[in-house]
Amino acid sequence: MTTPTAHTTRPDTREMVVVHNCFRRQFAALPALVRRVPAGDTARAAEVVAFFEELATALHHHHSSEDDLLWPKLLDRAPTDAALVLRMEEQHERISELLSLAQSQGAAFTADAVDGEPLAKTLTALSAALGEHLGEEERHILPMAEQFMTLAEWQEMGDRGRASIPKDRLLVFLGFILQGATPEERRMFLSEMPFAARMAWSILGRRAFRKDYRRIYRTEPADF
Repeated sequence: MTTPTAHTTRPDTREMVVVHNCFRRQFAALPALVRRVPAGDTARAAEVVAFFEELATALHHHHSSEDDLLWPKLLDRAPTDAALVLRMEEQHERISELLSLAQSQGAAFTADAVDGEPLAKTLTALSAALGEHLGEEERHILPMAEQFMTLAEWQEMGDRGRASIPKDRLLVFLGFILQGATPEERRMFLSEMPFAARMAWSILGRRAFRKDYRRIYRTEPADF
C-alpha cells in the first residue's frame, strides 16, 4: 500500500505564493502607470484607475477569505501563535486604509488627470505595506496552514477566491497570475485546474490576456 504524500492529505500552499507574486508585480507597477498618464488625458487616467480598482477588489476578496476562513482557525488551533495571527489582521487593516485612500484619490485623478502624484505616492506606500505583509504571511502563516488546516478547508478558500472574480475576467486574471510565474509554477498552477479550464486558457485565455496586458501597459508581456 502506497503511503500518501504530505500534500495529498494536507494543504499545498505553493499556489498561494504564485497568487501573491501576481499581487506584488501589479501593485508595484501601478505608481509608474499613474505617473505616465499625460496631463489632462482623462480617458487614460480612467483606464489605469479601473485596473487599480480591479486589483483592489481582487485583493479585498483575497483578504476577506483569510479573515473569515483562515485567521479564526489558526487562532483556535495554534493559540501560542496568536500574536502573529493578530499582526496579520492588523496588516490587513492598514492595507485596507491605503486602498480606501487610493480609491478616493483615483476618483479625483480620473476626473481631471492633472496631478496623479498623490495617488502614485499612496500606491507606493500600499505596495510596500502589501509586500511586507505577504512576505511575513509566506514565512510564518503558510507553514501553519499546512500544519493546522485540512485540505478541504484550504480548498474552500481557493474556491471562494475564484468565485469572487467575474466569469468574463477569469482567464485574463489567470494570465496575470501565470505571466510572471516560473515554468514549474505555471505547470503546477494549471495542473490544479479542470481539463475544460485548461483548454479554455490554451484556446482563448492567452490571447485575451495579451490583449488586456497591451491595453494596460502599452507593451507586450515579456516572456509569455
